[in-house]
Amino acid sequence: MAVPPTYTFNALGNQAQFMSRQCNNERLAMVLNYVALGSMIVMTGYAANEILKDVFGSRDHERGRGR
Repeated sequence: MAVPPTYTFNALGNQAQFMSRQCNNERLAMVLNYVALGSMIVMTGYAANEILKDVFGSRDHERGRGR
């Protein structure tokens, strides 16, 4: 059984851009470009969320740990 390739989320944008350049189908190239753009937007939002948590997070609670 063939296993599809898996990529880490931060590599998805670069992989989609590369594949869109190699693709001969214009529609598929457009979809891959949108995947690249969307993944970059999501990664930026995630990074901003982590930064805001670090800057404005509660100092009373331990981060990421249960009670």
